[in-house]
Amino acid sequence: MTHNLEIQHKYFTDISQGIKSFEIRRKNRDYKVKDILILKSLETNETIKKEIKYICDLSIYDIDHILILGI
Repeated sequence: MTHNLEIQHKYFTDISQGIKSFEIRRKNRDYKVKDILILKSLETNETIKKEIKYICDLSIYDIDHILILGI
């Protein structure tokens, strides 16, 4: 499945440069390992494509509705 998401430009830059390898998101979609994220910079409308490699569900720490997606 492909998910089209908008992100702040500073995070987009860090992901595109390989500095940031995760995305923190609300648990409002059915994210799965191997899904594709199409990340779009809010400032420049540039896009980058990343595959979800790992999912950490923070509900195990009593933080509901938040996921950390390893990309």
